[in-house]
Amino acid sequence: MTEDDLDDLEFETLRTGDHAAAATRFIQLADTVSGGVSRAGLLLRAGEQWQHAGDHEKAAEAYRGALEDGGETYGDPRIYLAGALFELQRTDEARALIDQVRADNPKDPEVFRAVAELLHEQGDLVGAHDWSTEGADIARSTDPDALEGLLRIRYRCRLDLGRPEDEYDALLDDLLKKTDEAPDEQFR
Repeated sequence: MTEDDLDDLEFETLRTGDHAAAATRFIQLADTVSGGVSRAGLLLRAGEQWQHAGDHEKAAEAYRGALEDGGETYGDPRIYLAGALFELQRTDEARALIDQVRADNPKDPEVFRAVAELLHEQGDLVGAHDWSTEGADIARSTDPDALEGLLRIRYRCRLDLGRPEDEYDALLDDLLKKTDEAPDEQFR
């Protein structure tokens, strides 16, 4: 089993809409995985499928399994688990997980993007603004590819909070101008 095989399964699920069946399949694979992919990664994928199916309790269980396994994943399972817990109205537990992520002093801009998006979904605009700002600061020097996404989240939060434009908006404008100019450059 390869990551490409798992991606194919997810794409097929988008076509059929049977997220519960996909989640069940990922759990079955997690119980028999023998190389190529991690058990924790399969459980994380299962959790996402349970969330798409609307079963947030099973999603939380799968995310907990990914955390307990400790294997390699494509994202921090605590953030995914926090999302499921928010859906289950277990806000204190979700916030505690986000606090754990913060205490680990992450350096990956994608962690900041994921938390910012989650907090934005929950209506915590100040928290989402803070996480996206800090992530943008890190991305500027370590991962320019992640910068635009963080600046877009920050921009939405800033607008919703009624705050004035600032240097981050100018940075986003510059990035968008470069993106708009890029196709023209190909034909010169």
